[in-house]
Amino acid sequence: MSDRLGTLRDMKPWVWAWNAGLRTLRGVHPALARPDDAWAEARLPAAERALYCAMDPRERDHHVRVARAILARHPDATPQLVRAALLHDVGKSQRPYRVVERILVHLVRGEVPAPQPIQMGWQGARQVAAHHAAYGASMILEAGGDPRVAELVSRHEQPEGDEEAKALHEADRRT
Repeated sequence: MSDRLGTLRDMKPWVWAWNAGLRTLRGVHPALARPDDAWAEARLPAAERALYCAMDPRERDHHVRVARAILARHPDATPQLVRAALLHDVGKSQRPYRVVERILVHLVRGEVPAPQPIQMGWQGARQVAAHHAAYGASMILEAGGDPRVAELVSRHEQPEGDEEAKALHEADRRT
């Protein structure tokens, strides 16, 4: 799987900048985010569908783009991988979607807060950004979702040793 994807090191800086710019633009102008909810919902069982539907449309738009990118590169991708793509950042829904916070947590570095309890304000934004993969996996399991989907979500930021998690990581970074 990884041989067809390449690595992030192979990604041209302008590609990353272009994609980051588009995501920021959609974040600032929510009307530009047009998630294909029917396409996504048709691929998710009820428990996982409820989590997907509860997310902000800007997140859903990104998730559909990631899932489609995986299918474009890997037409034989497992249903669990596609579902994990549709839910990979669901843990970020622990907080309201605030564009400025989402940009600043990537620009301002510092000590990462502990995962629990989830805090308010700036520390809470940093906390959710740092731990969203674990939060998302817990949310999927608590909702009765597939354990493999939860595992892929938990590993999408640090996918070492799991080819499907690597594919999700790469598609997320390229989309």
